[in-house]
Amino acid sequence: MHRLPAVRLAPLLLIVAACSCSDDGAPGTTSGGATSSQKVDDIRSLGYTGVVDDPSDDKREGVILNDVARVAPGYNLTSVSKFCTADLFDNAGKLVHQWKDPNGRAWDHAELLEGGDLIVVGSDRGDRKYAGALCEDHYVERFDFDGHSKWKLPSRAHHEIQPMWGGNFMTLTASQRKLPAVDADHDIIDNVFTVISADGKVVEEHSLYDLFSKPESKFVFQRVAPNPNKQFPIIDYFHTNSIEFVTDAALYGTHPIFAPKNILVCMRHQDSIAVVDWERKVVIWQWGHGELSGPHDARVLANGHILVYDNGIERSWTRVVEMDPATGKIVWTYSDPDKKKFFSVSQGGSQRLANGNTLVANSNGGRAFEVTADGAKVWEYLVPHFTDKGQRAEIYRIRRYPVEFVEKLLAAHAPPK
Repeated sequence: MHRLPAVRLAPLLLIVAACSCSDDGAPGTTSGGATSSQKVDDIRSLGYTGVVDDPSDDKREGVILNDVARVAPGYNLTSVSKFCTADLFDNAGKLVHQWKDPNGRAWDHAELLEGGDLIVVGSDRGDRKYAGALCEDHYVERFDFDGHSKWKLPSRAHHEIQPMWGGNFMTLTASQRKLPAVDADHDIIDNVFTVISADGKVVEEHSLYDLFSKPESKFVFQRVAPNPNKQFPIIDYFHTNSIEFVTDAALYGTHPIFAPKNILVCMRHQDSIAVVDWERKVVIWQWGHGELSGPHDARVLANGHILVYDNGIERSWTRVVEMDPATGKIVWTYSDPDKKKFFSVSQGGSQRLANGNTLVANSNGGRAFEVTADGAKVWEYLVPHFTDKGQRAEIYRIRRYPVEFVEKLLAAHAPPK
């Protein structure tokens, strides 16, 4: 089955941890002895608001740039966490379909499935003991194309859900546990690979910490500081935010990371990406220390490279990088010539398009744009959703789908004439 690209919504999760390193060699450490700055610790402890924090007099909305000759054709799917809304629109900005849940608190992520269903990682309204990185009010819900719920599974899911082999789905869930090898004084938020059946039942779960800390995984951890909130001084150890299955058979055998049941994951608080051999439940590759700073949305490209959204919380500007796992080198990068114009402290995503362009979500800026290989901006979109106070909403990601795929869905679900 052809897997469609993911769409993740802006999570209203509390980002609770930062990185520091020591050279003692125990789990939770890296070599080198460097300590992350207080700046990074402070930034990672901030909550997600779901709206653009910086007020602007620019009240434009929708598509404000569309260089038709150079833009990749398709339809775009964004999701607006604060409004529990997913918008499907063409490159001119015309809305062709919308999913919405007025009763929810937030949609962290939504994935458009081949038949037109939408599967969502969301959270409910109401009193929450601690909704932050433990996601205690979260759920996974599957809607049909017309927005009717098929099932809803209460779950500590966050950031991502992807269709996998056998008709199942994989999401990331949060688990609180004590891990003295990491920190004797604070509880740890572990992340868990959680497999869900097509009808909404949990069928398999595996701790990332247990898997990554196996001796054969050889994963190099970096220490993560406790949340400075004294009411909940827990350590968000991974803050994993993307899952990518290696589905392109043409890549199998070209590098050890490319195999039918390998999984690429991105971990914000470990400043790294890694590949897991799902059959053996071990890490077989990692990259990012010294290069990435609070990354999101790692994706495998058809050329065997990996595209990563590098938030850059240490340097205060964001870039998108393409790296070659065979050499460990960055082979392409995009950042705004004026670094201050593109900095998303949290969230964010990027997608390599069929014509070689790259689609980018500036999540904290409430906008998205498309750039050519040489960095020319050819398309730009401003989120058209505002709060009652006039604050523009954020998006986590934007994904572009082929024209034929979307128009087939629209035709199949069009009302009878």
